Amino acid sequence: MTLNLGTVPPIAGESAIRIRDILRRSNGAFREDWLSRKFRYSECWAHEIAKAMESAGYVRRQWAGKQRNTGLSPSYSATDLGLELIRASAAKRIKRETATAALAEFMKRVQLVNSNHNYLYSVRRVAVFGSFLQRGDRLGDVDVAVDLRSRVEFDHEHKWVELFQKHARDSGRSFSRFEEEIFWPRQEVLLALKSRKRSISIQSWRSFLEMEKTKSFRYQVLMGDVLEIRRELTIARRKQKQESSAERLEDGSS
Repeated sequence: MTLNLGTVPPIAGESAIRIRDILRRSNGAFREDWLSRKFRYSECWAHEIAKAMESAGYVRRQWAGKQRNTGLSPSYSATDLGLELIRASAAKRIKRETATAALAEFMKRVQLVNSNHNYLYSVRRVAVFGSFLQRGDRLGDVDVAVDLRSRVEFDHEHKWVELFQKHARDSGRSFSRFEEEIFWPRQEVLLALKSRKRSISIQSWRSFLEMEKTKSFRYQVLMGDVLEIRRELTIARRKQKQESSAERLEDGSS
């Protein structure tokens, strides 16, 4: 179920939308120096915001003991609650019939993307989860996880970099950094799938695999190998348990 931003209080004077933006733009993991540089905070204020996010339970400090000894800028990663905030929406709840129609239109856009080879990415797998699969006539956003696959081979000579850059520049958009050009082919597909529909919330496949899975968690595969996806979710769950155990051991030795 998608968290509604209207229920999330401000953190360190920053709105819930800004905190969600920090987590989204960092892909759920960041260092304090990145936070300061990316959002133009002072070092002191970036530290205060990061600590406030940690106190609120949205992030967890990583390897604190080792960082004290190396002088590295403190780093944080999203907790299960933080991943939920990443998926949070400020949109109002919608009727089930509206959600069903929105999902049908979304899958049509998936087919359009996959049939259009001008896009450098195609959609490999799609799964719907969250409130759409629960009972009730009023739902939150339609949560869909999307796995994208590059149509361009990532060769060792890095020819794909030139292709991605050319594709970005041919789009007519302005890019201030190299990373933005490289990310554009992927972002272009996500924008086409989203199509400015507030009722659709697109999550990365990684977020889908790593999100908290309660006993009531349900998902439905709309595109892709059902057994393969089930295996990936099982492996991700096992890895989370191992990492949680390792973190507890590290905290105990720091």
